[in-house]
Amino acid sequence: MKFSDIGILIDKKNYAESSVILHFYTNSLGRQHFIFKGAKKKNKPLFPLGIYELTYAKRPESDLGIIQEISRVSGLNEIYVHPQKSLLAFFIAEILKSSLKQSHQDNSMFQFLKEEIIALEVSQNLYSFPLQFLAKFIVLSGYMPQIAKESGNFFDLQTGALVPLSSSRTLQLSSSQLSQLAFLFNGGVDDFLEDKLTVRQNLELLIDYCVVHVPGFQVKATREIIQDILYT
Repeated sequence: MKFSDIGILIDKKNYAESSVILHFYTNSLGRQHFIFKGAKKKNKPLFPLGIYELTYAKRPESDLGIIQEISRVSGLNEIYVHPQKSLLAFFIAEILKSSLKQSHQDNSMFQFLKEEIIALEVSQNLYSFPLQFLAKFIVLSGYMPQIAKESGNFFDLQTGALVPLSSSRTLQLSSSQLSQLAFLFNGGVDDFLEDKLTVRQNLELLIDYCVVHVPGFQVKATREIIQDILYT
């Protein structure tokens, strides 16, 4: 049968001599896998986080669709010519391909991702972008930590809560970290995102938190590069 959909490209792997396997997060069916036969000969640009209109065929018994037509819905040229934005695109794509496994419609997640990709295209404040993206992704995925400053200044990675006493599984947070996290998860004044050191510390914290709580989450390929390029 023939189908059409809009999808966000989150992974690409070579297949045979001229074809590729593409992983999309789609508007209608969540994560889907496709083979794009002869892709290398067709000279079609396939960028991470690119938003594409797809026409494909798929048998009911198969998990793999066959792409017949593919075209970019949005130009997003700035992301792919700006080195730091390209790096952030790979960082976000790595998050998505490791943690978004559901093959069913999630309109809230799709719209969130689409809006964040468009925001990255025009963003001028890149050092805080990955932290803000990750905080929003955590909330939308249903893994929001309990950030109440009056509860203490030690963060328990296992429970995702602030506690008053130190233990083997807690991390002590500075007052600036606490204020920034409170803004990210509870709302408030965004002045707390101006401190690059604190942004870097909290990005590391939320990555570690996601590794514990979000099934499959990993950013092994881009974590250190993000830290070296954006925060040095």
